Amino acid sequence: MLVGGTALGRPSKAAKAHSLTVPLSGASFYRLGDGVFACMPALAFVQEAARGKSLVALLELGYELCGTYRTQRTGAATAYGVEPLASVRSLGGYVARNASVDGARKVSRALRYLAGGSASARETKQALVLGLPHRHGGYGLGIPRMNYEVRASRAAEALTGKKSFRMDLCWPERKLDVEYQSREWHEGEASRVSDSRRANALMPMGWTVVGVTNDELDSFAATEAIAQTLRRHLGKHAQIRTSDYHARKLELRRQLGLPMGYD
Repeated sequence: MLVGGTALGRPSKAAKAHSLTVPLSGASFYRLGDGVFACMPALAFVQEAARGKSLVALLELGYELCGTYRTQRTGAATAYGVEPLASVRSLGGYVARNASVDGARKVSRALRYLAGGSASARETKQALVLGLPHRHGGYGLGIPRMNYEVRASRAAEALTGKKSFRMDLCWPERKLDVEYQSREWHEGEASRVSDSRRANALMPMGWTVVGVTNDELDSFAATEAIAQTLRRHLGKHAQIRTSDYHARKLELRRQLGLPMGYD
């Protein structure tokens, strides 16, 4: 329960009061009924940041708010292909207008690592592992574009019947596409044929497609090898100045709920 000023009233087991002592600018609440309001996603995100959420936890929440999937993290049943609750731009605009609100500064720092359009929690984990800088335990490849749309060439359209392609994790400036091959969407002969045609259509367009399976994301050794492959395609040099980098990589995986072993 959000209250204005510093008077929090009598303590209650049914509700926890949070004080807000500064005025808010821009849309901050949904009106649910007479005198009843709920925080809009941007304000809720700032409040979560103020509660001391780790950067990784905050980013996972941000990716979900700006993505097309839902989990219990946002208080909903698991769902895919839904409308985003917010955008990176709207979150940035909100904290810029409300810079004095507790948590706004932390959100501002996190926004540089936030991308919209993620289609699943696993895609989000993969983007953070590959994209976060070394000091945060990532591979320093830069945060990719998520589900980026690329228009098909005539030859590619003839081969696949598609006018455009969606790239799961994409670095468009290097024409590099990483496809997360989940068990749900990439099993069966029909899916394998579709994936093959897609890769064959993108290759003449100058694109490199790298597939990553569930098992590979869960394997530290496989992730290391994939990151090195992507680094070469991106033309990046591993200039690691973090003395405890290996420990930070393991810590990032722990926070993301990914296995830390080599299997």
